[in-house]
Amino acid sequence: MNFIGEVIDLIADLAETTEPYADIVYGSDPPLNGICMIQNGGYAQETHLDKGMLYSVPVLINGKHTNQQTVLDALTAIHEALTKKTNYNDVSTDAVQVVDIATTAAPSIIGREQNKQWIAGSSIGVYFYWR
Repeated sequence: MNFIGEVIDLIADLAETTEPYADIVYGSDPPLNGICMIQNGGYAQETHLDKGMLYSVPVLINGKHTNQQTVLDALTAIHEALTKKTNYNDVSTDAVQVVDIATTAAPSIIGREQNKQWIAGSSIGVYFYWR
């Protein structure tokens, strides 16, 4: 499903506007002192003849950093930027209309690696029409 990749690109671009401590890369395991984002499935929820199909895609947003507050602050800022919008026209295209983004798992520390990197995880739900 090529359009899901397009949605992830749009969401990553919006997340980058928070100017996190690292560029956001694709994948489930962030690099050292990094942040990553990847879709975790997705499905059509409803079909509307005038708008297309309403999709729900869960997206994981994970980070690593030597300072746990730094990684938590970055993921929290990303969640706030993505979920507090009331209009998603700037992250929509001719093919995709994003209608909502919601936090499904708030940023939290999930562990620490032997190299002293704190790992934080979180997830959002992205709701959009594919026209």
